[in-house]
Amino acid sequence: MSFEAIVEQYRPLISYTIRQLHIRRHVDEYVQIGLIALWEAYERYDKTKGSFYSFAYKMIRWRIVSQLRKETKNIHVPLPNEYVLKEDVDFFADIVWKDALQYLTPREQIWFIRHVREGKTFKQIAAEEGVTVNAVKQWRMSAVKKLKRYVNCAVDPYSNT
Repeated sequence: MSFEAIVEQYRPLISYTIRQLHIRRHVDEYVQIGLIALWEAYERYDKTKGSFYSFAYKMIRWRIVSQLRKETKNIHVPLPNEYVLKEDVDFFADIVWKDALQYLTPREQIWFIRHVREGKTFKQIAAEEGVTVNAVKQWRMSAVKKLKRYVNCAVDPYSNT
């Protein structure tokens, strides 16, 4: 079978792959990439390995996805000036952390400050406090439950949690 006949038969497969990947821009370029992949599949196809359709589909899809990855790899989208924080972000983070800490017991606050803020391990905290590692893990579990409720209330102030 000639390549022209293959193109006529498999052009809908290229269009289908492009639609399936939700490509809306530069569609003609991706059609060309698909046609090149179809040509390579036509040249490299081995009848003993399986059907041409599945081989061509994989080649076309792989080549288009590869091109998408290349194009989106180093895209830098600058934020408009109104979205860039000009204030000290740590100041706002400290307010949020201090507000969240009021819901925790003193032991849970120790875990939070030393593990989350200072980056210490459970073992280091246990040694400093003279308790077991499992005790520190319990502080963590109860603190996380309370903080989840705190975050849910902040997101939806009318919830009953």
